[in-house]
Order: sequence, then C-alpha cells, then structure tokens
Amino acid sequence: MNVRACGLIAVLAAAVGCSSGGSLPSGTAGTGGSAGSGGGAGTGAGGTTGGTSSGGTGGGGAFINAGVCGERGMATATTTAYDGTAEFYIIGEAGLGVDVCVVRYDVKRKSAAPAGCADPTTGTACSWSHTVTFSNPTVVTNEGGACDASDSVPALDAAGRASINGSSVGRGFSGVAGHGDSLMKYEGSTWTVVGHASWNETSGSLGYDIRTGNCNYGR
Repeated sequence: MNVRACGLIAVLAAAVGCSSGGSLPSGTAGTGGSAGSGGGAGTGAGGTTGGTSSGGTGGGGAFINAGVCGERGMATATTTAYDGTAEFYIIGEAGLGVDVCVVRYDVKRKSAAPAGCADPTTGTACSWSHTVTFSNPTVVTNEGGACDASDSVPALDAAGRASINGSSVGRGFSGVAGHGDSLMKYEGSTWTVVGHASWNETSGSLGYDIRTGNCNYGR
C-alpha cells in the first residue's frame, strides 16, 4: 500500500474507526473506540495497560502501513476477585481490515487497588476495583512481523512484551462514568476512564474492546 493511500485511509479511520465506546451485554466485548485502556483495557489490562496510543506518525514514518491499536479483554470480576485475559492488538488497513498483531496476557488480581475509584462527575464509587498483574504473554497473531515493527503503545515487540509481563495496574469498573459503563484505570495518582465496558453483576462477567488510536506497522 503506498503512502498516499495510507494517509487517506488514516483520515477515514479517524472518522469512522475510532469513535467512542461500545459494549455488549453479559460481559461480551463490544467493538469499542478510544477513550485513552483497555483497551481495555489497559489491563494494561489491559493497554500501557489500557493507555493511549501515540497516534502514529502521520504518513507512517518508518512504518509503511496504517493501522489501529487497542486492547480487549474478558474476565470474571467481583468485589474480591479478577481473573481473565487481555489482548493488545493492531488491526490493519487503518482499522478496516483484520488483526495483524495480537498479544494475549493472563490478568489476575494481585491486591487491593488504590483508594478513590469513582465516577469523575458524580463521585459514585466504582462497583469494584483491584490491582491486577499481567503475565504469560502469548503472540497469537503476528502477520508479516507487525508486532515487531510498529509504533504501537504499549510496544508489542519482544522488549515491549517483556516489559508488560509482570506489570501491575489499578483497574476498576464504574456503572455511571462518562457516557456509560466504563473501565477505570489508576494512572499516576488518579483514577481515569479508559473506555466503555460491560459487566454483569450476577455472573461477574466483564468484557471490553477499546481502540486506543491510530498506529503504523510494517517495513
């Protein structure tokens, strides 16, 4: 794909591929947009673990293909437990194609989360919050070495995967944050909204799929 085409696709993706949110009932991940991790998810969950993308380098810079990065995850989460997975991913063709990179982690509760997880507008406490840890990275998809050559945030090459492995992040769920049910992340010294998620209080089923922004991949 030439640089001119990538630029056009990136503009289109910004309009249609990276809108906010989306969640499905009963913990099934929606086809979400960016809020700035999961992702998801951070979970680190997921991105970081639920962090924001660098947004690419305009026309691709050193990387020739336009993509969209994100984090998605599923877990069983209650007030005392969190046990699930998170996937950091890159979707090709500026988010209109298929997965070209997927790296999956186990995500489990490590300890209590920092205090203060609450809706940023109303102050209503989160339904639950935990400090979770990412482990056991598995490269599920790496089309043409996309994971190893991209400007995704977090980095998904070997060094990036190793840096996520063993890392911990505060993660929570707010039933009223922002414009709907939201995954929360403890970042620095404050809780922030990562993006839309769904959680079933009865079953504990959590799902999220958060596109964190434009990114570029491949050489």
